[in-house]
Amino acid sequence: MNGRRVKGEEKEKLAVDILFPPTSRALHADVHSGYNRPSRQKAKMIHRAYNLETTPAVACCVRSVLDGYNASAMYVTEKLQEKGYEVVHQHFEVPLNYEHDGSYLRTSFQGIEFNFRQGSQFNVMRYSGFGTVVNATLWVNTDEEGGCRADSFGGLQPGNVALLTYVSRDIANCSYYDLVSNADSAGAQAVIIAYSDAYPTSAPSRSRITGPTLSPSEIIPVAVFSLNYATGQQVKSMHQQGPLLVSGFSNTEVRIATTFNVLATLPRGNPANTIIVGSHLDSVPAGPGINDNGSGSSVNLELALLFADLNMQPKNKVMFAWWAAEEWGLVGSQYYVRNLTPDQVANTSLNLNMDMLGSPNYYRGVYNGSAAPAGIETQSAALMKIMEETFCEKAVPYELLPFTGRSDYGPFIDNIPPIPAGAVATGADGSKTEVERTAFGGFANVPYDTCYHQACDTIDNIDFGVLQDMADAVATALQLLLEEEDLPKFLMQDTDSYRRATSCLAEKGSNPIIP
Repeated sequence: MNGRRVKGEEKEKLAVDILFPPTSRALHADVHSGYNRPSRQKAKMIHRAYNLETTPAVACCVRSVLDGYNASAMYVTEKLQEKGYEVVHQHFEVPLNYEHDGSYLRTSFQGIEFNFRQGSQFNVMRYSGFGTVVNATLWVNTDEEGGCRADSFGGLQPGNVALLTYVSRDIANCSYYDLVSNADSAGAQAVIIAYSDAYPTSAPSRSRITGPTLSPSEIIPVAVFSLNYATGQQVKSMHQQGPLLVSGFSNTEVRIATTFNVLATLPRGNPANTIIVGSHLDSVPAGPGINDNGSGSSVNLELALLFADLNMQPKNKVMFAWWAAEEWGLVGSQYYVRNLTPDQVANTSLNLNMDMLGSPNYYRGVYNGSAAPAGIETQSAALMKIMEETFCEKAVPYELLPFTGRSDYGPFIDNIPPIPAGAVATGADGSKTEVERTAFGGFANVPYDTCYHQACDTIDNIDFGVLQDMADAVATALQLLLEEEDLPKFLMQDTDSYRRATSCLAEKGSNPIIP
């Protein structure tokens, strides 16, 4: 791989210059009076990541919200409080989905039984209710919207199993939750979701069927199965020929956990222009999650500690946030955004997000803010460009990533009104392309992170070279944003300081390997 891969005692040497190398415009550089090259700073970001892995309460390897997260959150809290931060723990409940062995689904047609294979023909959808169905009559929805309207269930008898057709959320503006909730209200004993010709999936879905906030009140009690497209067509064809009976078992469990976000502020800067710098602190239950997302959380913590150490007096306010329960569906960041008052939304200028910054088979990725929702595309593009600028100045390759909202910046851009956002990443479970291998090195047709969501996502899974690059891009952007006299105008790309901040791009042009 490109960059540095280290083990053992070499980890201790990486405390020097990991976060702010001498070529960066970092938190202590006066960017408004010219490009000053700061003296070398000792940054302990790698120690932070190592401590997240080896905190006594999480030494047996995980930082999920059920096991280990609290120890990591208290480690972050204590470090912040030592520097004078006001730290708030924002508590909330989150339902956690578990599926045990033994689920099945079968149909009976004219005395002939058809058993479907789990994983290839059917799946139990995430957050399905626990339950057994025995020889229940199948009712098939035939309207064009597949059950998206509450009045689409004429003829369904209480105790029937409802077969609904998922048309695609983009086409019908209707989620799995909407389908299942309507069927449950109409009296269905269980729900089977198939797919339309417009969405011919080859694999049965395991998407979650909760509402948009994933709150306990949105959990639906009925069993919910999905079929792949071909199996769905087969079942519909049999149903057209005569009554069809369904038997099935959803061996699921939903546990309610209480967890909390960590929110930290200092009494500095204009609260009417608040910058939220966030990263998720939890891991999946399978491992310690040091790349996903100890890497982003460690950068976030080091930024916060240096901000305090340097006694900056910024023009604008910053809140550093460590989100809980991201791995269960962006729950912590969603909870934070949904509980903002209208005034707090108006005072939130932007979100910077860091998720997976040290992938071993990496790319350098900046999310393409120009594709943000209407109303924030100019501001989000400005955030993209000031992070691109770091890579332009270093003359290193990078690429632009789809602005999908699939990390903790998502709830900000999905809010009404939306909040501008910018984010960086280095790759998860997707595979590196030949184009990316030529640009970044590493191995084509191999995942960016072969330990993604696994027990091997430890400190040894980090590429510290690219981690430094990504930390530098975020630090530079934060410096500019904190010191900007007119932040709203800066984000509209309409100030001299913005033009200075993107001078390399203006001279050489934006040149990502994948635009």
